[in-house]
Amino acid sequence: MEKEIKTENKNIELMNCNETANFLKVECATIYSWLYYNQLPKNLYRKLGRKPIFIREELIKWFLAGAELKKRKVKERMS
Repeated sequence: MEKEIKTENKNIELMNCNETANFLKVECATIYSWLYYNQLPKNLYRKLGRKPIFIREELIKWFLAGAELKKRKVKERMS
């Protein structure tokens, strides 16, 4: 699915969850867990409907900067 979008002299490569998981050497379920608990920086991805689409260049920058995850936010359950 890796796609390229051209914007002002710049190619943006987009990746789905499986491609992102392979790139980061983690399971796709791990990616979804990070998304569920809002641990990933918002600049790494956009949502198209319910599906996250990741921006390769932003993932590389994040990884090279130390790939820190935000503190896990526990979602409250409705009683």
